[in-house]
Amino acid sequence: MVERLIRGENVTHKGENFALTDYLLTPKDLHRARPRIYLGGESEPARALAADAADVFFINGQPLEDVTAFIADLRRRPRTLAPLSFGLAAFVIARETEREAQEEYQRLAALAARDASVRAAQAARTDPNVVMVKTFAKSERVGTNGGTAAGLVGSYDQVAERIRAFHAAGIELFMLQFQPLTVELNRFAQEVFPRLGRAAPPRVELRQSQAG
Repeated sequence: MVERLIRGENVTHKGENFALTDYLLTPKDLHRARPRIYLGGESEPARALAADAADVFFINGQPLEDVTAFIADLRRRPRTLAPLSFGLAAFVIARETEREAQEEYQRLAALAARDASVRAAQAARTDPNVVMVKTFAKSERVGTNGGTAAGLVGSYDQVAERIRAFHAAGIELFMLQFQPLTVELNRFAQEVFPRLGRAAPPRVELRQSQAG
């Protein structure tokens, strides 16, 4: 129904939760039938919905072997749309050496530990049977949506190699986290991008705008 609205069709609908009568959404998009649909989730219903309706499926940060199995499962499912694309969320800690990266990881983990009481309170209000909760319980990590569980912690060469491995497994889009953002994003652009076979982009500058 939403897709019909986006296409500019008149829609009449009466369901359990809402009703529409001769509803028209304007202006309609002149260039595409609908926006690309990005979807994520670990559960079986989420996977089924992705196979049926999504264009890009986002996977929370996980080890390569788990991501590979996830992609294989989705690719086996019947689908009438164009082939499903895959994205991965991950927290990056890249340094000149693996030891330096691990030291930074430990520093950030120590900072995150200060919020242990907050996370415990959140866990107490969360269903422990949720698939994503079970996935996150498998390992310690820094960052959200799986964070460093994807393994992008190491030397510049190691991080680039692991990104290439995820890409070979089917990941086409990376949603990367950095802390602090500006410094680490620039480090990634200057050090990891060239190792992926791409020229480093210009230095990234982020400024916070102020009203007035």
